[in-house]
Amino acid sequence: MDDTPSSHELHHEIFGSILDRTEMTPYLLLPAKDYSIALKQAAKMMGNRGFDTVNNDELQASEKIRATQYIKQTYKYFFNWMFPFVKNQLNALCEKAGANLAIYRQCLQTIGQFELTLNDPDFQHLTLEDPRHLFLLASSGKYPKVFHGYHDRNMEVPKHWQASACALLKMCHLIKSVEEDSQDINDFAQLGFFLESEKQSLDDLFIYDWENPRHIPECESAQNAFVKISTFFHKLNESICHHKNHGYVVFDSGDGVRVKIIEIKARLKSPESMFTKLGKDLEGEAYDIRDILALTFILKDKNDTLKLFHALQKRGVILQENTASHSITQTLFDTPASMKEAVRKLMISLSRSAGRQDEPDEEELATQARAFYEALSVNAAKNEHSSQGHRKFQCKITFSLPIHRKADTHEILVPGTPLYARRNQINKITQQHTLGVEIRISDEQSWRASEQKGESHHNAYKFRQIMAVMNRIFKNQFYFPEENIAQLRQDQNQLFG
Repeated sequence: MDDTPSSHELHHEIFGSILDRTEMTPYLLLPAKDYSIALKQAAKMMGNRGFDTVNNDELQASEKIRATQYIKQTYKYFFNWMFPFVKNQLNALCEKAGANLAIYRQCLQTIGQFELTLNDPDFQHLTLEDPRHLFLLASSGKYPKVFHGYHDRNMEVPKHWQASACALLKMCHLIKSVEEDSQDINDFAQLGFFLESEKQSLDDLFIYDWENPRHIPECESAQNAFVKISTFFHKLNESICHHKNHGYVVFDSGDGVRVKIIEIKARLKSPESMFTKLGKDLEGEAYDIRDILALTFILKDKNDTLKLFHALQKRGVILQENTASHSITQTLFDTPASMKEAVRKLMISLSRSAGRQDEPDEEELATQARAFYEALSVNAAKNEHSSQGHRKFQCKITFSLPIHRKADTHEILVPGTPLYARRNQINKITQQHTLGVEIRISDEQSWRASEQKGESHHNAYKFRQIMAVMNRIFKNQFYFPEENIAQLRQDQNQLFG
């Protein structure tokens, strides 16, 4: 092994993002002349990353199990989510035979190569036998003797093993970062894992019976998130009248303003989507995930959108202090004139709720429409990813809610259970919490045309996100060039047309 002077290591790992490295060159592995030393040094590295060690160079058995769980989650992310989704769309794009055909085929080939390595029983055994091996594998390019003496042989690490281990380690870093950056966000990730294990779709939770929950997680972290979402829907349902025979629901502001809604959708951001979102941006942080729950109201009439927004304000779902102003965006209306009828409906409904029968003056209507349009459209350019090609009104809120616990046992009170129903009779402790919600309002025609077609289709957008992640996770092995994105969008327009 090279006895590289320490002065050559001054730049080691402090600059840039770990997600953009093609190999690990940790300073602590400099003295690792064989496997036994390398393993102790890797334990120190893990101790620096939040794992509990004994005597600074031995990993506790319980911590080995915890670290191995991250590795297992990463394998699941690759094989159950990322690879199948990407390969399915790449194969469909190949059938379009456009200018990107060669790059689509190259991406498929590269994924296949990584699948072979990650599925290799010997590789999997090594990574799951001891989580420290992942650091040694990823660092074996710089330190080729880290497995010398492993099971009494001088094991050499193939280059494709080193590259795959590096990708595996970077993905583990993303998964672990949800816990590290925000315990609050991690609660929702754990709830997502729980619901997925119970075969409960995360894509339409509005129809879930929150008042009579079928399954309640035992994990306290997931239970926290479960209670937050349940409490939010309890609040929302206080204002909703269901008309099942007519196929719609009505949102009631409580003072005479009623809005007919064709459909309400609610999706919880999946753990996999969280990892993807964190990985696509250079400075992604878990606490930046502000759309844990996305709630979509689909109306029959586009001109009812302002009425609904105002009704949500009156019911306390949307408040000035809980709304991220920069997130308020409308792309439903193209001009102030096209917004006039929506403003007229709002003004009339407000008049009726005040007990009057006023009709808005046309001049005042034009003035109000112009003011509404300018205020609601100002952020569209700043929210390119969420507004481009989409026809909707949206905002992000931080919804405040209480979580109750029994004072003597600290047991959490879950809405929909007998204990929660008796909460006013129980000696309890209450803590204030928040839930990040993205609220979207659209009409039926606009939603179908923009959210479920072309490059704005959710699966098209998700694919482009994952491409950005894969460029970083599998750097120098997998590469989807930025200059090919424009053609990709054109091909997706055909694919989801």
